[in-house]
Amino acid sequence: MRERFLGLEGKRLYLMRHGQTYEPRLDAPMASAEEDPALSLTPAGREDVLATARAMAKLGLDAAFSSTFQRSLETARLVAEPHGLEVRTHPAFEELRLHPEPGGTLLDVARKYLALARQLATRDAREVELECGRSVNDVVTAAEDALAELLSGSPQRVLVVAHGGLNRFLLTGFLGLPLHRFLAVDQDFACVNLVEFVAGGRPWVRALNVTWSDPFKVSAPARS
Repeated sequence: MRERFLGLEGKRLYLMRHGQTYEPRLDAPMASAEEDPALSLTPAGREDVLATARAMAKLGLDAAFSSTFQRSLETARLVAEPHGLEVRTHPAFEELRLHPEPGGTLLDVARKYLALARQLATRDAREVELECGRSVNDVVTAAEDALAELLSGSPQRVLVVAHGGLNRFLLTGFLGLPLHRFLAVDQDFACVNLVEFVAGGRPWVRALNVTWSDPFKVSAPARS
């Protein structure tokens, strides 16, 4: 990964997850593969993103990008608005294709993620295929290449709004962890991660999973 970011010293990446699209409970119904790209923020999700936008209003963002999915684009526009920035989309930042069967719940999706982690613990990421027909390695490499390209321009402080699954993989790489540990990196709705690129293009994770509605996750429900 490091070679990909050579020459980016001083650049700051604000990597964000979109706001809430469902209640975070294990029996919450989940969208199908066809419905997923068009999901919008819930009213509570919009409020959380607005709180994030107010907190980030003085950061002086220079550019804003999001995945092509509606929830990420909506989130990015709310955060970018105080900075007068137009949001550009990029398909490399779309969510992983791990959808439940019709009528499935968040628990069903969680089981798919656990199964994916088990596969990555015993197989090369180039051999682990997602439901989109691409390997985990291809998806992560495309996202890293897109980030490197966006950061190589003139903007110093760049916002990218993506998704929980993809963000976990990207941050796992930035932290120098093996990919099968991606579930060890939590990503709450509307969270922000700050990655600064220091000498030699080395990524330095300065903040992880920061949320303004519950910054220390003191009211987060217990997870099973």
